[in-house]
Amino acid sequence: MKTEKEFSDFFVESCQHEVQFDDYVNDVAKNHWSDLTTHLNTYFTNEDRLKITQKAAELLSENLKKVPRDEISSKEARTEAWASVIRNFVQNNYWGFQSTTQKPKIKQTEEQQIFWKIFKYTWAFFQSMIVLKIAVYYFGLESASDPEETSVLWVWFFFSISVGSLAFFAYRNRHDKD
Repeated sequence: MKTEKEFSDFFVESCQHEVQFDDYVNDVAKNHWSDLTTHLNTYFTNEDRLKITQKAAELLSENLKKVPRDEISSKEARTEAWASVIRNFVQNNYWGFQSTTQKPKIKQTEEQQIFWKIFKYTWAFFQSMIVLKIAVYYFGLESASDPEETSVLWVWFFFSISVGSLAFFAYRNRHDKD
């Protein structure tokens, strides 16, 4: 799971609640993670976040089952059910889940990997064949028409950047087998 929508849907699926609480659970699911962790300056791994989401949904469903029948429509009773989940999370030291100071990396899908691979090859082509060649041609023509005013060093500077960037790109991607 990568997106907030996926975690929100998982929260709703994990919460075994009665039908009259559907709207309330959907509202809680949209902001459940920020409600639980806005006071923290740390992160949880994606696996732990999934487990925390599931446990929060289960505790919310338990708390909603404890709401007396005459208070089901009471907003305060529903709000108190979610507030008790948040208090439980904080008081029980994040339910034993370890937090980290670095944001967890999200694994890229196959489509994303293909996109970035195509993008870096396209960028290398565009940079070396278009942008830098324009600079080489411009300064080359300038130095040819008036060799005393424009230095030939600019031509060699941009030419070396062009060759250097292609060499660096080739070195960096030497292990690509695709």
